[in-house]
Amino acid sequence: MTHTFFGGVFPATRKGNTRRKPLARLPQTPKEIVIPLIMCSDGPATSMVRPGDCVTVGQPIARRGQTGAAAHASVSGRVAAIEPRPHPWGGLAPAIVIHNDDRNELYQGHMTPLDPRQLTVDLLVERVESAGVVGMGGGAFPTWEKLFRSAGKIDTLIINAAECEPYVTADYRLLLERGEHILRGAQVLARCLGCERVVLVTEGDKLSAVEAVERRLRRQHGGRVQILTVRTRYPLGAEKQIIQTVTGREVPPGGSPLHVKCAVFNVATVYAIHEALFQGRPLTHRAVTVTGGAVTRPRNLWVPIGTPLRHLLDACGGLREEADRMLTGGPMMGVALQNLDAPVIKDTNSLVCLTDWEHKPDTPAGVCIRCGKCVASCPMHLAPTFVRRALEDGDLKRLSKYHLEDCNACGCCSFICPAQIPLVETIAQARGLLKREGAVQ
Repeated sequence: MTHTFFGGVFPATRKGNTRRKPLARLPQTPKEIVIPLIMCSDGPATSMVRPGDCVTVGQPIARRGQTGAAAHASVSGRVAAIEPRPHPWGGLAPAIVIHNDDRNELYQGHMTPLDPRQLTVDLLVERVESAGVVGMGGGAFPTWEKLFRSAGKIDTLIINAAECEPYVTADYRLLLERGEHILRGAQVLARCLGCERVVLVTEGDKLSAVEAVERRLRRQHGGRVQILTVRTRYPLGAEKQIIQTVTGREVPPGGSPLHVKCAVFNVATVYAIHEALFQGRPLTHRAVTVTGGAVTRPRNLWVPIGTPLRHLLDACGGLREEADRMLTGGPMMGVALQNLDAPVIKDTNSLVCLTDWEHKPDTPAGVCIRCGKCVASCPMHLAPTFVRRALEDGDLKRLSKYHLEDCNACGCCSFICPAQIPLVETIAQARGLLKREGAVQ
């Protein structure tokens, strides 16, 4: 039985350019790999190498200290520098720069594969932390922390393959081509976390992947995993919305999935966990979609983490016309790029280069006509137009009552607004104001 969630919108999916493009390796790896020390929402990691050191593929080069996630070399070569470099989240951040020697020599001290029959929660958490696995769907939350907190406290494990952002097909291709590893990873997670139900959720526009997974499930006589195909609607892939769709439970304001006995993991994260457990491979590569109307040959690529985004674009033939907007992530929640020299990091699932006809023009915001579409589309039951009015009035008391902490910046309100008011940015400003004034702890 499927449920539904409130609100949502139906943007054009525009996945046709890459849906049928298999994951391909880069024709040539870049001469320079840039591994930022910040690849986790928890904060920066601590470098373990110095300029001049030689590194090999899979070698730990940064460790988790009080914050951060472990990082590993994705190519072999020499550490050229540790210096500030452009970061895909914006601005500059400290990074380890590796000059690639094109030998791809493997690290000799790599992790040994584990026996799934002897796997415990403690071993699982330790291995995932050592491999540097973080949430790869965009959140970049430390995966080991989520596993530790979920053990014995959930009854439903949700594998998120919805990929509801327009243009992006990296998770779809990963599920289609490496679904057996994802299913095995999901089953092991379920056993270790002690949950009764495992649901792999995908949207109805991914039938090829659904059929491939169903065939694998039949060969395994079902196992613990069931597949759930739901109607395409944005933002189904958001954590709270996918939980409500699968279970009918609603995460309370300010709460987490654990409050409703659920845990959600992106398919790319589950694949990375599988590789760490049973292949002994740390997180050094990931799937990335390079697409958009401005791209000459849109593709899905399997790339080393640290590859400059400019190199990905070159591997797709460059731009066939000038890009009006370039993003990491999809057009609804993606981050506008300031510099194509920024590298692929652990949560980078796409590079989207849009022409001027593919998005709303940047025109001055009009006057709110009180149509209520932003309220009807908000999956978190917020009232963006009320937030805007309270912000204009500088009324902190009213703002503090609107549950702004629940906004997940999905972009539904800005997308649907006929006056083209930037409501997502408005809510972000209001949250910032409340935080500065101490109204939000």
